[in-house]
Amino acid sequence: MILTRHRLAIAAAVLLVLATAGAAIAQFEHTLKTGRVVNIALAPLDPRSIMQGDYMALAYAIDRELPEDAAQYKYAWLSVDARQLASLHSLSNSLPQQPQLVAVLLRRRDGIFSVGPNAFFFAEGTGALYEQAPYGQFRVDAGGKALLVSLLDENLQLLGENSR
Repeated sequence: MILTRHRLAIAAAVLLVLATAGAAIAQFEHTLKTGRVVNIALAPLDPRSIMQGDYMALAYAIDRELPEDAAQYKYAWLSVDARQLASLHSLSNSLPQQPQLVAVLLRRRDGIFSVGPNAFFFAEGTGALYEQAPYGQFRVDAGGKALLVSLLDENLQLLGENSR
């Protein structure tokens, strides 16, 4: 009887973990399909890591514009032009009501605040394709979660596998 309860508890825990993971994946997939396209200027760093494989360490031009008190805010509000190029409008703790503004959740990494992830991973041997990428393309959901989709060239064309 006790063994059966333990098995049921374990099965329930596994189902809960799988359901939670499935919901997160579904949310990411929804953002990738329906999120607003935003192109953000990059400030690339060193693009290699022996332990992690080939990747480009990323920084963003907008990050350098963030004020010292960025820790007080939850969102960076970005203005987006006709080419979907983003520039910093302001910081806020709420979502913007103006449709021309896009809110992106601020992330804290390495002691600084940023609008995006700190790395872009690519297939081994394809680093030369990405080294000079001036932009990153994001999909941003209504809640401000931004997912890096691809890197772009100076003409805002997709680079690499996503360019097909």
